[in-house]
Amino acid sequence: MIEELIALEFGVEVWTNRGWEEPWLSPELVREIKVACADASHVSVHTRPENWKWNPHGLSDEVDLCALIGAHALILHPSSLGLEGPSPRPDFPGIRRLAAQAREQGVQLVLENTRDTMWALDLALDEIGDDPEKTNLGICIDVGHAYISQDAGREPIRNYIERYKGQLVHLHLHDNFGDDDEHLPLKEGSIDWQDLADTLKAIEYDGPAVLELQSQGDLPAAFADARNYLRSLGL
Repeated sequence: MIEELIALEFGVEVWTNRGWEEPWLSPELVREIKVACADASHVSVHTRPENWKWNPHGLSDEVDLCALIGAHALILHPSSLGLEGPSPRPDFPGIRRLAAQAREQGVQLVLENTRDTMWALDLALDEIGDDPEKTNLGICIDVGHAYISQDAGREPIRNYIERYKGQLVHLHLHDNFGDDDEHLPLKEGSIDWQDLADTLKAIEYDGPAVLELQSQGDLPAAFADARNYLRSLGL
């Protein structure tokens, strides 16, 4: 699949979803992933489910994987950093150490919004700092997650993007109808993609955007269709 996506001129976001009891990646599989990603225009890694809670040793392994396969970003959920309610007590010194370790290996930590997590992004930026160049902590806006959120007004996608434009280094794109996180192909839900395009152009965003799509049909064709549609919107 990686090779097929690269043939379509896509980059790659790797998610090593191994299952809760399965062993970590073998050195041979890591080398295979590195070779497969060698010609990708962009490579990032999404934190695997067993690290969707604060686990500094597991996250350190994820940073190492990024470095080994040539990925420049590790995408984290707020819960990965201990940012989960109702009374979170994140280990901010530990988060800073993880960010410093990642910087040494050429990897940026990127915090992704999940549903109704503006408070978590704000808390991280207040404690760690809001300049990604200094902190090595950027923000990924997942537009599907923003769309089902109730904490950002009537235009949640636009408001999430505009609020974090100074830290925005990554995007996740997929569609839904505003209720469930369905990861539909673009145009199969009710997200206003033209408004998203206008918002991104207004803030002059030029970073990577990852398509997180699920489809019962031809998945590479769905990716290609989404790319062509986004290009038609001027992105």
